[in-house]
Amino acid sequence: MLIALGVLASALPLAAVAHSAANASLFWGSYRPNVYFGTRSRSADSVLSGLMWHGVGDYSGFRNIRHTCEQGDNLEAYAWLEHDGRSYGSQTIKDGANNVAIKTEFVKVAGGSNGGEWTVRISGTPIDEDQETAIAVYFYTALTSDGSFQLLDTASAKRGLKRVQLNGEIPSLGKFAFFIHDDIGNSEPEVTKSEFRTFADLTKTQYTAFNVPVDTTWKVKDLLSERLLADAQAFVKKHAVATPKPPHAFALHNKGVSEGNIFVFQKMLRAPFQFDVAFVSQSAHPESDLLGPTDARDLVGDALTLKLAQQKKAFHARFEKTFKLKAKGFNKEQVAFGEMMLSNMLGGIGYFHGTNIVDRSLENWEESEPVDFLGGGGDSDKDDDEYFVDEDEEANGKPKKPAPAPKVEGPSSLFSAVPSRPFFPRGFLWDEGFHELLIGAWDNDLSLDIISSWSSKIDENGWVAREQILGDESASKVPSEFQTQYSHFANPPTLLMSLLKFMERLNSESSFDVTQQQQQQQAGAQVKSLDDLSVLTRLHLDNPELARQYLRKVYPQFRKQYFWFRRTQWGDADGYGRDGKSPEAYRWRGRSDFHTLTSGLDDYPRAYPPDASEIHVDLISWVGSMAKALKAVAIEIGEEKDVKKYDKHLKNIQKSLEAFHWSDKAKAYCDAAADSTGESAAVIHLGYVNLFPFVLDIIPADSPRVEHFLDLISDPTKLWTDYGLASLSKSDKLFATGENYWRGPIWMNIQYLVLRRLYEYKASSSSPYAARSGEIYEKLRLDIINNVFKNYKETGFVWEQYSPIDGKGQRSHPFTGWTSLVLLMMAEIY
Repeated sequence: MLIALGVLASALPLAAVAHSAANASLFWGSYRPNVYFGTRSRSADSVLSGLMWHGVGDYSGFRNIRHTCEQGDNLEAYAWLEHDGRSYGSQTIKDGANNVAIKTEFVKVAGGSNGGEWTVRISGTPIDEDQETAIAVYFYTALTSDGSFQLLDTASAKRGLKRVQLNGEIPSLGKFAFFIHDDIGNSEPEVTKSEFRTFADLTKTQYTAFNVPVDTTWKVKDLLSERLLADAQAFVKKHAVATPKPPHAFALHNKGVSEGNIFVFQKMLRAPFQFDVAFVSQSAHPESDLLGPTDARDLVGDALTLKLAQQKKAFHARFEKTFKLKAKGFNKEQVAFGEMMLSNMLGGIGYFHGTNIVDRSLENWEESEPVDFLGGGGDSDKDDDEYFVDEDEEANGKPKKPAPAPKVEGPSSLFSAVPSRPFFPRGFLWDEGFHELLIGAWDNDLSLDIISSWSSKIDENGWVAREQILGDESASKVPSEFQTQYSHFANPPTLLMSLLKFMERLNSESSFDVTQQQQQQQAGAQVKSLDDLSVLTRLHLDNPELARQYLRKVYPQFRKQYFWFRRTQWGDADGYGRDGKSPEAYRWRGRSDFHTLTSGLDDYPRAYPPDASEIHVDLISWVGSMAKALKAVAIEIGEEKDVKKYDKHLKNIQKSLEAFHWSDKAKAYCDAAADSTGESAAVIHLGYVNLFPFVLDIIPADSPRVEHFLDLISDPTKLWTDYGLASLSKSDKLFATGENYWRGPIWMNIQYLVLRRLYEYKASSSSPYAARSGEIYEKLRLDIINNVFKNYKETGFVWEQYSPIDGKGQRSHPFTGWTSLVLLMMAEIY
């Protein structure tokens, strides 16, 4: 395929060649972040694969089948320790309860016309070598659309399959086959070696098949659990005189079935063990009329061992070249920690497809109170979210609100990283822009692909759902009351932050005087070597015209989002004594008494009770950040009229920050709302919300306000701790109260934004705050790195947030979403 693309390069537009090459490279991957290991292709009609296991040391083990990432599984650790985002990954899963450390090693190779071929090596070693390890391991395949599977050699497989070849065909992949290759050293559990030889031969592969509606094939664990229980009960009853050991009792019954849309292959093993599963594409073997074991020989056994060694070496070399941690003095353990954060971020990228639920009934509705449909009554005495509902609107002279009207929309697709594989295995708008800062530093073009996917989710009005709950599998991880997305609700527009970072990389690395003809010629040469990741990962950096084409593609979508913000999240700039000093004022919709979920800061204290007079300092800063990013893009692609608009908006936003949000009392930019006299007054709860005008670069570096920003973040009675900056001042009466989500805990996305701004201040020769910024920067950076690394060594995980009291990790884990930004802090890439 690479040769064919090279030939096409001179005949096809550059963008078409690049798109084809990118899709070939990214078509297959570990794109099921919600499971411990799984693969799929980036297409709606795909083949899912996955891994499951449970102990068979006793009869209760099958009740704890490991499959989806769950904090309740209480694993000692699990993470991708090496992953390049495209063709290689190595993950270790430590399951102390079953005394096994499972490793999944994934390699993809180019070939054919359907995204190449791949192999996963699944191996296990005992955590305690003095303890016997008996384990059932399952590898499954499942179709997500119409297609076919056919298992060979089933007629002679009553006691097990000596070899496994599962042929298949679906429209997006053509013909293909799965092969399982066993290591010669594998052994069945010790306890079954002396049992009746009329039972299943546990040295072979057992299997079962299902035929279910294609939109339910992801429920394979439930199907397997039911079958294991039913068959084991019948088997034990049949052999009640001499009760069989659990491995034989739970061995799958091979009933000669050769077709279905789910196949589950089972191995009863004693650790250590190892086997390889290869996916082979017919399009990569045109010389073969029918696929067979010889077509998989370069993907398994010794050939795979060599490929893995080569990929491992290349990953470590590229990691150091990119992040230079060894050069910065970090030790071997710390470098491995950095590699894990990058790898689990990349291993957490998923492809999602399906319908979602959207309520558009309030899309064009505006009234004096912030309303939505997430409940009824006030939440003044509760921690949960219940929102304003006035049942007597007509009696009060108000127009009647539209009734809730959630509807199913789609299907649609999204390619995205996720914040947390066990707890948030889906796309989050607020998080994704931070994710792309790290992904873009590693693989520029992978990041652009994800940003483009997100831009396609922006609708004709400019709205995009803050949570992308696409399909039943994604919805299964979300309580039903939180599945509906509201088309008048916003979320921080962080993707433009990452798009601006791409612009910075482009301007620092590209030469813009290259003619289009020269670029086409360069592209032809490069496409011939697209198996070289150093070419593929930076096509848009090395080809400025390709970069401009990309920007022209995504710019209209983000422009729509920007003007949607301005149209729907406006605040009152004229009333409450503000007198229109600036036309720029903004208010988050979706407020409740104690929550502003739309802001991303959830329970951070705001005005109480919520009121239409509110204007929010973080939101106006985000709008300013959008204007800055879009201005940079508009300059690059020649949208001169838009440049003037963004300039005007940004100047007015800076004016509004001074006129509406600055508080002399607090020495900070604050939210504002009407006080008891009806006049606009600062809502003072010092913390993260006050930092946004600075960290989003709205306030100039030489502004005298910068000194107060430095005072706030360095004051140990307010935000400063030995572990990072607290989200709410320790002097605030609401510190660490209620839900305590954003009321004190330390979050890495905000630490990164602060460090980035301090780094810029300290590097500025004209800034009067350079020296002080540098001092704060050095101490804060080391405190954050040391604490997150310390927690990782002690617990095996990185965490969603960290305690401002003792620095311990809290809530969701592993959380290698924006907590992985610690790697960029280590590398000082801002």
